[in-house]
Amino acid sequence: MTWQNHSLQMIEQLPIGVAVVLPDGVIEYANPCLAQLLGLSWSRLAGSALTEFGPAARVLLGRQIRESLLVGQSWHGETELRMASGETCHVLEWAHALRDGAGEITRFVHFFQDVSALRRAEALHQLAFYDALTGLPNRNLLNDRLARTMVSAQRHRSGFALLYIDVDHFKRVNDTLGHEAGDELLRQLAARLVRSLRGTDTVARWGGDEFVAVIEQVADAGLPTRMVEKLLATCSGDYELAGKLSKVTLSIGISLYPRDADEASALIKYADMAMYRAKAAGRNGYHVVEQPAANYRHVA
Repeated sequence: MTWQNHSLQMIEQLPIGVAVVLPDGVIEYANPCLAQLLGLSWSRLAGSALTEFGPAARVLLGRQIRESLLVGQSWHGETELRMASGETCHVLEWAHALRDGAGEITRFVHFFQDVSALRRAEALHQLAFYDALTGLPNRNLLNDRLARTMVSAQRHRSGFALLYIDVDHFKRVNDTLGHEAGDELLRQLAARLVRSLRGTDTVARWGGDEFVAVIEQVADAGLPTRMVEKLLATCSGDYELAGKLSKVTLSIGISLYPRDADEASALIKYADMAMYRAKAAGRNGYHVVEQPAANYRHVA
């Protein structure tokens, strides 16, 4: 029984695009879902090369897919198709070889599932919760994680530390080397911060040259200060910016939950003030919120 007689009715009803392609790459059949996805008629699709309906990179990818199929391997991955409007849609693609009774490959069948809406949602999520320059969580995501950390700490009667991190003399980098060098410094620093903290901790870009880190499961100031000393050793030092090495140092303020405050905004405020104490003491160091923390409420 040929594939047309055996499978056509089922393929016609599938909610994903299907193309049956001859060994020369020409589309023999396309189901209504694929025609609708591309905004083209069946007659326009039939007799055309599948590579016509993708960006330039599709030609090379098409060869790679064919090579896999010819050696008996199926193929799957995320690709793009070009619609009649000229826009591209993101699809998950599966490809398989069809063989006759003698085992010879007679056709290839490709399945396409449109995931454009999912990719748009992911892009919006990225914009809403991640910093475009560094890829770190932004304020929105930090506030969410900080709230979750507070709930967990209350449930387990534990504590955590909040670090407020500022680049010393960042304006000087922008003024002497240019804003591109300043952006590159922030990207490199973000990567170093992530490497110097534990996987369970969160580091976010608060804004400008300021970062905030949440160090979970902290009972006293001993652990965060040891981690901050490691962080300073890892993240301070030489950075290659604008083709030259530039010395970079950090000033860090540390507040503790629940010792210093039981509200996120207060923890950030106290850590920010402690960071300025570190700067006043000569920069390239850290300062822990002094007790009683309530005294900080009167500092402008």
